[in-house]
Amino acid sequence: MRLSLVMLLLMLLAVLAAQQPRSKPALWVEVHDLSPGYRLERVEEALQLLQGRAERVVLLVIPARKAGERVSERPEFVSFLRKWQGRGMLIGMHGYTHGGFEFFTSAEEAALRAEAGRRELRRAGFEAELFYPPRYAVTPWSMEVLEREFEEVDLLTGVVKHGRWLPYMSHDFTTPVLSGLLFRLSELSLLLTKSEVYRLSIHPAYLDGRALRRLEELVELGGFESGGCRYSEQELSRLAGELEPPEAPNGTKRKAYALLYHLNMYRAGQGREHLMRAERLAKELLSERRRWGWGEEEAVPQSSYSLLETSAAVWALSEAYLQGVGSGREAELLAGSDALLRKLELLTFFSYSFGLKPNAIGYAALALERASVAAEAMGEQERARRYRKKAAEVGRALLRMQESSGAWRDGPYRLAPGWRDISTAYQSMALSGMLAGYASTPPGERGRLRAGVLAGIAFFERLRKEDGYYGVLYTNGTLAGDGTAMALQGFAVAESYGFAAPCILPSMPGRWDPNMAFAVSRLLELATRSPQDPWKSG
Repeated sequence: MRLSLVMLLLMLLAVLAAQQPRSKPALWVEVHDLSPGYRLERVEEALQLLQGRAERVVLLVIPARKAGERVSERPEFVSFLRKWQGRGMLIGMHGYTHGGFEFFTSAEEAALRAEAGRRELRRAGFEAELFYPPRYAVTPWSMEVLEREFEEVDLLTGVVKHGRWLPYMSHDFTTPVLSGLLFRLSELSLLLTKSEVYRLSIHPAYLDGRALRRLEELVELGGFESGGCRYSEQELSRLAGELEPPEAPNGTKRKAYALLYHLNMYRAGQGREHLMRAERLAKELLSERRRWGWGEEEAVPQSSYSLLETSAAVWALSEAYLQGVGSGREAELLAGSDALLRKLELLTFFSYSFGLKPNAIGYAALALERASVAAEAMGEQERARRYRKKAAEVGRALLRMQESSGAWRDGPYRLAPGWRDISTAYQSMALSGMLAGYASTPPGERGRLRAGVLAGIAFFERLRKEDGYYGVLYTNGTLAGDGTAMALQGFAVAESYGFAAPCILPSMPGRWDPNMAFAVSRLLELATRSPQDPWKSG
């Protein structure tokens, strides 16, 4: 009886709180206790639900929970982590073995355990920048060690980041007892929070069907964006099959898109022959770049096409490497990524003022963000940091272009007074560049980029309802060409980074369209992800 009265009171408070004006906090979610010993199906469902709704999700990994559960010795678990890291989620270290209060100890013991955990994660190809003490239990001496070793240490009542204390309290959402009461308390605390961040902790051991339903109710109550478009797998599979690229596509960009298509199709379970063709295309791309160079000899920095070709190759080859295609050719991929970085350093010096088209700049940001993930998987942490830093910088540059004129430049055509009056192709890749910049920017500093991305997606939705998608707007006001393929590509990239995008089903082109083939195959891959086959991931 007493518990029922408490629940009734909490519900009444929640209703009253919901009626009060307030600003929406950013949602940060922490998934605790991840190790090879847990089943991942429910975790997978929760991550799918949170994608596009949470500003950040941290996967808290126990490096060596017990014998037989070392992360580096379980490739299927490593694949699961890489998949979600590739979609923008962070890897955090959650103790070493998670046994007892292992960091409620001396500085010496804390240092030994932190280093042992780091070594184990590095063997698996991960570098954790965040640390969560098991049960949030630390001594002042171990805390000093953790602050020195990690960029961020998360505790129950707040976050320590670069020596600064951020009072973001963690709210536990899953527990073996009184779960109904805990769900209501989470809802109430969300409605009453005045913090800019709302932290939510989830424990896989208690993540059942009821908890998943409550989690969905909670994010809807908070007004967070929906999880994305749900395309029909059957329809996407049919379209993707009809869009198969030619056996020998010509040119760097077309080869890169064909490689991306085959990678997506393989991960979507469409047959091993796609993996074999991806391997062949990766070799051809690298051979072509070996023959012609990565564009580092390019004397004219404003050459959009040169930048675009290099970026497309780096993007596709980085994705290939992350899926196991290209092992043994790491040095060549890093050489290409370094060349792209050098080109962008020169362009940054001139503030991108050479008249470069925004699609080329967008491609470059997308390529460097993917290259940063590939470099991290190779153990090239410093390179990965430089690539991420530049991708974030380019994303902000695209945002400034958007904010200064309301549109990106439409190549040789007029500067547009509003977002409707620009090329869909340029808008799509500029949006992709901002998405890559968003993924490369530290959580907590993404607010403006997130707003820009959402505005870009809203722009496409307005186009769909008004004039439809077009290729170019000429100076006389004439709309020319069908921009559906590029609009769909923008949506596919947005979905890849966890942003909800509108559903459109394209009309089939008369011949192979590389942008549409990539987009449809990518959406098919996203729709068919499964924890039982983690390499169907991105």
